Amino acid sequence: MAIGVRVQEKGQITIPTKIRRKLNLRKGDLVIFTETSEGVLIQPAEILSQAELRKKLAEEIGGLRSRFGQMSDKEIETLVTDAIRGAREK
Repeated sequence: MAIGVRVQEKGQITIPTKIRRKLNLRKGDLVIFTETSEGVLIQPAEILSQAELRKKLAEEIGGLRSRFGQMSDKEIETLVTDAIRGAREK
């Protein structure tokens, strides 16, 4: 499906009704723009409370905990950074 829209003065665009309904987007929802080799992907953003984010992060780190004993501080820092990124993406 391809639908054309006009870019407004401040770079704003209107997401066509058909696409908003398909993505279940409502006023005030956030979307993420991801540049790909084929163009730009627009998708709804998932908003997590701090408690939800901490839970997801704990789950990610829990899977890594047994490996920490043999790792350097830098390796652990990299794993934690990746775990945070993974939790945010979920």
